[in-house]
Amino acid sequence: MAEKKKSSNIIKEVSFRIAKATTKAILVYLMYFLLAPLLAPLFELVPGVMESIEAFVAVYITLMIISDVAARTIFEHIFRTARAVFFMGYLILSLGNGVISTSYQNFSLTLDLKAFTAIALSLSLLNVATAILQVINFLNSKAEADSDTSSSQ
Repeated sequence: MAEKKKSSNIIKEVSFRIAKATTKAILVYLMYFLLAPLLAPLFELVPGVMESIEAFVAVYITLMIISDVAARTIFEHIFRTARAVFFMGYLILSLGNGVISTSYQNFSLTLDLKAFTAIALSLSLLNVATAILQVINFLNSKAEADSDTSSSQ
């Protein structure tokens, strides 16, 4: 009887995690879906940007869903770290040295995004550090729980 109740709780918990991850993914995709048409005229000036952003959103949402479904396990923290590292890599690859230049007919536009890049990379490094500290905390609490159960027996 206890095993049946335990498996029922696990099923409820996993289905709640899946529902939560799906809701978050839908909200993030809706934000992208609503903002993309507003920025489309700007993206037309730089070829290939829209496809790159679509790929970024797809991978980011996938990592977000996986980390939410794997909640309360070590994999949650691993995928959070992967999401932060992916964001850093994408930012470095897409912005390069932080200067974007484009020209259209006789109009030339140059944006210096070095400060934005530095701030975004710093925040992403902070996310990586937080995820690593959460892994350490998770492993510590798991070790404490295992030692408590072994000492009580």
